[in-house]
Amino acid sequence: MSLFDLGKALGYLAMPAGLLWVLILGIAYLLLRRRQWLAGILVLGVWALYAVVGNYYVGTALLAGLERTIPPLEDGGEPFDAVLVLGGGSDLDPTGRPILGEAGDRIIAAARLWHAGRARTLVAGGTGRDLVAGSRDLGQETRAIWLSLGVPDGAIEVVREECLNTRDEIAAYRRLRDLRHWRRMALVSSASHLPRALRLAEKAGFAVTPVGADWRGRRHALQVQRLVPTGYGFHLVSTACWEYLGRRLGK
Repeated sequence: MSLFDLGKALGYLAMPAGLLWVLILGIAYLLLRRRQWLAGILVLGVWALYAVVGNYYVGTALLAGLERTIPPLEDGGEPFDAVLVLGGGSDLDPTGRPILGEAGDRIIAAARLWHAGRARTLVAGGTGRDLVAGSRDLGQETRAIWLSLGVPDGAIEVVREECLNTRDEIAAYRRLRDLRHWRRMALVSSASHLPRALRLAEKAGFAVTPVGADWRGRRHALQVQRLVPTGYGFHLVSTACWEYLGRRLGK
């Protein structure tokens, strides 16, 4: 272990998630020293569970299990009539202007397809709820970002109806397909979310080619600092569990 890795590990331990992890271990140690075996073992179990659900490698492994079902998009081929992008890739800066969010890679992926001549139309939709901004039109936010990336307005279509979740968006895109008579379509979203989205599309009788973005299940070399529970580790595990739960419930 290098000094760099050691410094990183100490830094992670000084963060709130790391400090709480150390505190739980300290409580378990004190209980065991006092021979309060049952309580000590229970707290030690909580410490171990905390380590698992906040672990970066556990999170990426769970996401990889979802992402490996999404094949990479082959080069070349006939352009898509429409590239449909699920909402959730945009955010707002302090002035209220649209910017890329955490899952913003899906917006970039669609723009790249258009610039590569592989998409005739880019389609965006989705409705967001914000405590500060209120109801947000995620489709218009995505449109604004595409325009800033050089995609002409004539190549962009925004779904006008309210879509609060993936099921709503799939239904709206299917209706738009029937209206525009599109035949060849791609569906872009985070790779870990696409398996669930494709299942919903299949149930709706909606054939699309998946295009993965925001890949987070890649393998990384073992680093001691990544064994420390972090907020990002909890986020990765929660994201994966949300998708698995959604698939189990058929949503």
